[in-house]
Amino acid sequence: MIRAALLALALAPLAACGFTPVYGGQGEAFQNAGPITIAEIPGRTGHFLRTELARSIGNGVPGFASGNLEISLNQNVERLAFAPDQAASRSDYVGNARWTMKAANGTVLATGSVHERASFNFADAAYADLAAQTAAQQRLATLLARSIRAEVIAAAGRQTPVAPATPAPKTP
Repeated sequence: MIRAALLALALAPLAACGFTPVYGGQGEAFQNAGPITIAEIPGRTGHFLRTELARSIGNGVPGFASGNLEISLNQNVERLAFAPDQAASRSDYVGNARWTMKAANGTVLATGSVHERASFNFADAAYADLAAQTAAQQRLATLLARSIRAEVIAAAGRQTPVAPATPAPKTP
C-alpha cells in the first residue's frame, strides 16, 4: 500500500508537465497523428525495410496528421576480409536511404537521409552464404528503419511550433 502511494506521488509531477509517451497510442499526442503510407521500395532489402517501417510508423507519428513516406534506397557490398585464396570471407552490406515525408496534397513536410551497414561472413557450407547474406539484408533494413523512424519523429517534433518562454525583445 505504501509502495503504491509513493509511486503515485513520484509520478504526479509527470502528469502536471504534459508528459506523453512518443510510442504510446493514447493521449493528446496522437490526436493529430494519422496513418502513414509507405511507397514500394524495390529489391529484397527494400521489401524488408518497407515491412519494418509499416510495422513501426505506419499507424502514425505525433506531429504529422497523415502522410506518404517515399524512400530511395542505395546499397552495395563492401569486401572487408579475404581468405588466402583471395576469396572474400567477410563483407558488409552498406545502405544509404533518402526519405521524404509528403502530405496528401504533395507538400514536402520533411526530408532526411540515413546510412547503415550490416556485416556477414561467407561460410564454407553450401548455401550458407546465401542465408548469411539474407540475414545481413534483414539486419540492414532493420537498422535503416530505426534510423528513419528516429529522424521522422524528430522532424515531426520540429513541425510543432513551440511558444517562447519569454517574449522576444522588440528592436527599434
